[in-house]
Amino acid sequence: MIKCVFRKRGEYFTEFEIFGHANYDEKGKDIVCAAVSTVSQHTARALQKEGAHVEIINTGKLRVERIAQSEVSQRFVAELVETLLDLSEQYPKYIRVNMEVNDDVH
Repeated sequence: MIKCVFRKRGEYFTEFEIFGHANYDEKGKDIVCAAVSTVSQHTARALQKEGAHVEIINTGKLRVERIAQSEVSQRFVAELVETLLDLSEQYPKYIRVNMEVNDDVH
């Protein structure tokens, strides 16, 4: 299963991690893995251009930290969340999306 964890401080996304494998099909035919990889890497690349720290820990884990509070960066992450939630509705056995919110903004 692919797990997607998004972290917010107050109303702003601060970081996210995507890890695991869908195992929907064999390597090269796994449409769930391909979809998640494509949208997450696209978003990570765009966020990196906005100053975020992007780390690919291994072939199965992506971490993006220090996401800017700019409207552009926040919109990119919000759209990624929406897309991944859509995928999790279509393939609930293969992808899970979690949100962690820290309301302490001090």
